[in-house]
Parts: sequence; C-alpha cells; structure tokens
Amino acid sequence: MPNPRWTHDRKLCKDLLGIVGVDEAGRGCLAGPVLAGCVILPAEFFSLANNRKIVEKINDSKQFDEATREELFGHIHSLISNGKLFGATGSASVTEIEELNIVGATCLAMQRAMKSASQMSNELWSPVFKREADLFTEVIEVQTKWQVLVDGRPMKRLIYEHEGLVKGDTISLAIAMASLLAKVTRDRLMKKLNDHFPDYGFGSNKGYGAPVHMEALEKIGPTEHHRPRFLQNLINEPKNEEKEKIEQTQLSLP
Repeated sequence: MPNPRWTHDRKLCKDLLGIVGVDEAGRGCLAGPVLAGCVILPAEFFSLANNRKIVEKINDSKQFDEATREELFGHIHSLISNGKLFGATGSASVTEIEELNIVGATCLAMQRAMKSASQMSNELWSPVFKREADLFTEVIEVQTKWQVLVDGRPMKRLIYEHEGLVKGDTISLAIAMASLLAKVTRDRLMKKLNDHFPDYGFGSNKGYGAPVHMEALEKIGPTEHHRPRFLQNLINEPKNEEKEKIEQTQLSLP
C-alpha cells in the first residue's frame, strides 16, 4: 500500500511542476538554534515506482525514534545525491531568536532553507516574494506552477509565497521530508554541544526542558547557547498557586 503522504503529493502534482515542503525543528527549545528544512519534489519524482518504495516509511519526524530518523534521513539524502529531489536546511541563531523573537527567527530559518534548496536545484524552483495587495488596483489571477506548503498555519512573517497545511508533516510527503531534515540536523548539532556542556543533557533532551536540563540551569546557570528570552519567560511564569490566584482575580473583574 502506498504511503498516504506520497498519494497526497502525487495527486496535488497532477497539474503542477512539483511540491515544495517546509518545516521547522527546535522552535520550543530553551537552548540552541531553530532549524528549518525545505524539500523540492518535482512532479517527475512520482513517476518512478522505485522512489515510492524508498519513501514508503516517511512520516512526521516525531513519529520515530532517533535510530529510525537517522535511517530515513539517509534515504532522503540518497535521493538528493541521485538528483531525484532537492533539499536543504537553514538555521537562525540564538542571537537572532533574541532579536527577532522565535516566530521571526523561525521564518528566517525557513527563508534560508528555501533559498538553499532552490540553489541546489539550479533554480528549478525559486521562492517568490509575497505580493503586496495594496499595490494592485485589480485582482490578478496567477497560475501557480509549484505548490509551496509550510507545516501549520500560514506565517505572516515568512516573506515568500506559501500555503499553510495544519498537521502537514503527517499529510504531505514533502513536508514530512523537510521535518526529518530539520530534526536530524538539529539533533546532531545538539549532540555536539553536549560534548562541551554535558551537565545539561543536550544529547538526550536536545535543548528541551527535561528535568536534568532544568536542574543544571538551576545549579550552574545558562550557557551562551541558551535563549535569554525563553529563560526569562520561564522565570517569570507564575507557579500553580499564583496562577489560581490570578485566574480568580480575573474572574472577579467587571
């Protein structure tokens, strides 16, 4: 039985030149950069039965353990090496997260991934800047030859034309592949950070707020790779008892 994500994108490609999928990894972490992946699937990709076999297990990266993600990451890169598809990652640093906030930094990482993937494809597909509606005096219909899908809702701060697809990493093959590229690339980076900062458990928690990570923050404090804005929000977050008092106060307001 074909992968349902393959079926979804193949049907979508019927009148298109191809599908572009974009996803991020590490948006909710306390440390490390945010990563984005972009995968370009030309319509011809779906005409080869062997490609369907190679991607039959591909799904949202969160559905797999680390070993399986690494295996599927290898499958994607073999397809990239053979010129069957094009894919790249982009990142935004902790400094950029601090300057732009996490939404802005995520969009920046996506833009970088999209540009890199486009260059890899020799601009077979190129990102198109959003049009400003107020610059046009009449509605202009444009035939779209490529479908650009970003996991989740459309992102206002993403400067390129795209459509959002909620839970897209479980629906679209291109987005699921982008999810795997972003996740594995970021996980590898965090494991390298773990070699220098072993007390925080980056090798296992990848920068999320696991108990060992939180204990290290309390005892040692943050590293240069921690996100100040995130830690500030964490410190300022009221405890459960305080939350209840705030909620009760809000309920009593006119």
